[in-house]
Amino acid sequence: MLLIRLKKINKEVFLKLIILLGFSFFFYDIIKTGKVLLYVNPRIVPYVKFGMVAMISLSLFIASDLFKSNRKENIKPYLFFIIPLFMAFMTPKTSVSSKSMTLTNAKTRSQISNTKQENIPNNNISNGANTITPKINSTKVDVKLEIQNNTIVLSDNNFEKWTEEISNNMLKYEGKNIELTGFVFKTDGFKYNEFVPARLMMTCCAADLVPVGLLAHYDKAKILKQDTWIMVKGKIKIIDYNGEKSPIIVVDKIRNTEKPKDEYVYPY
Repeated sequence: MLLIRLKKINKEVFLKLIILLGFSFFFYDIIKTGKVLLYVNPRIVPYVKFGMVAMISLSLFIASDLFKSNRKENIKPYLFFIIPLFMAFMTPKTSVSSKSMTLTNAKTRSQISNTKQENIPNNNISNGANTITPKINSTKVDVKLEIQNNTIVLSDNNFEKWTEEISNNMLKYEGKNIELTGFVFKTDGFKYNEFVPARLMMTCCAADLVPVGLLAHYDKAKILKQDTWIMVKGKIKIIDYNGEKSPIIVVDKIRNTEKPKDEYVYPY
């Protein structure tokens, strides 16, 4: 009796249910474990949740057709969805390695922002905190960046904003102390004493990940291993780099550190 029942299953509907419920479970798993942030920007997470709910609802809607026969069953189109579903579960949910990337076409943030620099005096700096509100981009919300005790501290929340601000207004920050955590990034064309303490920036999803950071000079850069997480302290200095004025970090101290819980940074 069971075999007769199974034979009457609508294969097309059955495949639809596998695909919809399979992706729903995958979305649920990465949301529950927090690994969804390895795939999409936090602003996209609500849409992922909506997609999961929509697929579950659609599954419930078509489940009633599971035992309705259809002589024109066509399962071939649905087989193309099985492959990405299988890969979604089989691919390790880990962060992206920088070894296959270039630092935005092998250029530091300062080289990308090839804008004219203005010698802006630091009249607002006092013994306390110096607060700057940079207009980074007309499409971005202004973010307050603070200098504490003459030291610029780059965190998860302001890493990309500070690197862009320093690059766009390098003369304003020359000589300032800087402290940041990032992974060691090296690429072809770097000298023996050059590396970038970088972070991976995600604008929308994992497909647009790109390393960002400021070039650093360190006498022992050669022994630093790619992708090793480090904490860097140093001073900002302006140099001529490949015919352009660029801010760099002259490293004073380096120590190994733990990978941050949130590996990626965001432009807003």
